Amino acid sequence: MNIKSLADLRKEFSTDFKCRTYLKKMRWVNGVTCPHCGNQPVLYMKNVKRWLCSECKAQFSLTSQTIFHGSKTPLPKWFEAIWLVCHSPKGISAMQLKREIGVTYKCAWRIGKQVRKAMRNNNFDDKLCGIVEVDETEVKSSGGGGGSTKSIVFGMVERDGFLRMSIIQNFKTMTIERVISQNFNNVKHIYSDGGHWLRFLKKYGKHDYIKHYQQYCDGKIHTNTIESVWSLLKRGIVGVFHHISTKYLQSYLDEFSFRFSFRKDKSSMFDAVLSSC
Repeated sequence: MNIKSLADLRKEFSTDFKCRTYLKKMRWVNGVTCPHCGNQPVLYMKNVKRWLCSECKAQFSLTSQTIFHGSKTPLPKWFEAIWLVCHSPKGISAMQLKREIGVTYKCAWRIGKQVRKAMRNNNFDDKLCGIVEVDETEVKSSGGGGGSTKSIVFGMVERDGFLRMSIIQNFKTMTIERVISQNFNNVKHIYSDGGHWLRFLKKYGKHDYIKHYQQYCDGKIHTNTIESVWSLLKRGIVGVFHHISTKYLQSYLDEFSFRFSFRKDKSSMFDAVLSSC
């Protein structure tokens, strides 16, 4: 659905009925399916607004096994939150989300956490291919004791395509190769900086690297795309979230990866989250 502003969204999904109708359409494209066993012939019980599976006899509702399950927050507010998280290039803090949709801070924090979970579901299944840039950086995060630490983040981005970011423990070749093998498929060309721990990349495709102490670009050989990712990520952490717990850092990386991957088709982000909620 092509919604260009928050005002448009609020008008389109002003009632719980409208939200439920659209959620049903996005969740079950080919008809209502039991989330427990995958069976499709189900009976709708109008009096309790639930379905009964003819196979496993389980009852389920529209929000069963979704990020909305068990929440007392009205669906229109959930929809507003999803749209805001999707269309804020550097993210939106729980405090700002609280003010925008009119809920408590605790509720806003939980909603943000659940939306990030939906962004991860089913949206990172396809592996990277074509021309890919790789790089690593250090991101400051906060520990459980109140102190701060630095986490190593490894990034892989297709030029004009998808982004993946993953926390790694060290710069060892074995560690990086484990992440590469999980995310690469039919990669034709790989670009990186001159780090010696990345020389193994030639196993996965043609590998060229740029020596940053000499120059930043040599024709098509550069890492400018992934460098722009680091800039966006770090500005988001410092300017929007201020600090992120090491425990939840990966989920925030997934959020930034999701938005960056859909940067050329922003109108489909909202539907993508609802489809995988």
